[in-house]
Amino acid sequence: MLTQNDLKAIRIIVQEEVKIEVNPLKKQLDTLEMKVELVNKKVEQSQQETIETLSGLIHTGYNLHEERIKHIEDQLKTSQPQ
Repeated sequence: MLTQNDLKAIRIIVQEEVKIEVNPLKKQLDTLEMKVELVNKKVEQSQQETIETLSGLIHTGYNLHEERIKHIEDQLKTSQPQ
């Protein structure tokens, strides 16, 4: 039969083993969390760049469209609507 001292010794051994196993896992988890944060920042930056690029293309297309309309109106000698 195990005594209280035996149980305490076993408990201490188990706690030490758990600490040994948990510490590397904690470090790996911390590293993984940092990598995920970095990826999220890169994705946000890429999204912002994509939005800016698309916005520029839309504005350029709009301006070219307006120029074509003005050119056509000038050729037809019509006035622009107000």
